[in-house]
Formats: sequence, structure tokens, C-alpha cells
Amino acid sequence: MASIRKVALACMTAAMVAMSVNAGAQGPRNQDTFFTFSQAVELPKTTLPAGTYFFQLMDSESNRHIVKVMSQDRKQLFATLMAIPYYSNDRPPDDPQVRFLETPAASGVAASNAIKLWFYPGNSVGHEFIWPRDKAMRMAKATGEPVLTTKTEDESSELTRVDSVGVDAAVREASTSTTNETQPAPQREQIGALATPPAEPAPTPEPSAAPAPRSDLPETAGVLPLLLLMGLGSVAGSRLLRRAGQS
Repeated sequence: MASIRKVALACMTAAMVAMSVNAGAQGPRNQDTFFTFSQAVELPKTTLPAGTYFFQLMDSESNRHIVKVMSQDRKQLFATLMAIPYYSNDRPPDDPQVRFLETPAASGVAASNAIKLWFYPGNSVGHEFIWPRDKAMRMAKATGEPVLTTKTEDESSELTRVDSVGVDAAVREASTSTTNETQPAPQREQIGALATPPAEPAPTPEPSAAPAPRSDLPETAGVLPLLLLMGLGSVAGSRLLRRAGQS
């Protein structure tokens, strides 16, 4: 009985370890993801036959868009690929997702699907792969879609998008998905309303000026009282002169 309990405990411990390892393998930091493809797919530096593969971001602080593609058991590295962030306005996917540049069959050669984007579940920011220039020009001509590449064959040269006739277009720092992905990507709208400038305050009315002092005297009722006063003064003065002469 004791041995059965020990076996059961060991099985439970092993199951818990397996669950923790699997959770770590699907951790969000490196966006570890398994993809199973039912047919061959193209990547910038390799073509993957049908099968299951492991995609992972390289653990780099300076660039979070370097993608490693490995075998299912992670023992074989097929490619280390450069990418740029791709901002989508769509609802973040619930499952791992890749989007393709579909190359039609031509001249009896079977079609192959070139992977354009990779999205991790719950993320609206994906990874858009940078293609070698010669291959990008051929794919753009075959699909009619602009393809992300470099201006020269040197991988460190300036990024561009080449169209079906070989014309380069500048790459915006933040690409945004559109309903028709063949159109140039518009810049992402700023989130949040723009601040409305405050209304200018109404001018404060200046205080009314105090009335200036009058320089002229107020008008009287007229000159008649003044003449009357002068007449009375004259009469009084003449009487005083008469009295002085009689004495």
C-alpha cells in the first residue's frame, strides 16, 4: 500500500514538473510558440517543409524583434531572422498566428507561402520579417504586394518596401495593418483625446477713471445779485462821505 502511494506521489510530481516546463516554454517574454504547417512555408533565409516548428524571440534587451526558428525539439536552429514591430488595429489573436504573402503557382512550379508576420497570442504588436532584397523584389512582382527589405543586399542598410515594379518606399517606424494590406501602412493614431486649449480669459474691464478736477468755477445763478450788492455798497459809501463832510 505504501509503495502504491509513493508511485502515485511520484507521478503527480512528474506531472507538475511537466506542466511548469510547458508553461515556461510558452512564456510571454520570449513569446515561445509552436507552429504546425501542413505544407512548406518560406522564411527570409530558409524554406521549412511541412511539420512542427518552434518560434522564439532572442533574449536581447536592445532588440526584441530577432526571431529564432528551431525544430520541435529545439535541437536544430533553422534560421535567425530580423524583424520590425508591426502594430495592428485588429483585436489581438487568442492563438498564435502567422500571416502570409501568398505566392501563386507559375510555370508548373507549386505555390509556396512566404510568412510575412508573426503574432503572439494576446499581442496586437507582431513581428514583420525583413527579406533579402533580391528575393523581396521577386516576391513583390509575383504577389503585387510591397515587401519589407533593405535598399541594398547589405542587411544593415536602410529599410524600405519594394513594390511590384521595383520602386522603393520609405518604411515608417511603426507600421499599421489596414483592411487591404497592399496599401501603404498609415501611421497609428494617437490614443486619447488631444488636450483642448483653455479659452482665453475675458479682458478685465479697466476701472473707470476718477473725474478730473474742474478748473473753472461753477456757474452762479447770474450777475444780478452781484450788481445789487455793488449798488448797496455804493449807497452806503456815499452816506459815509456826506457825514464826514458835515462834521
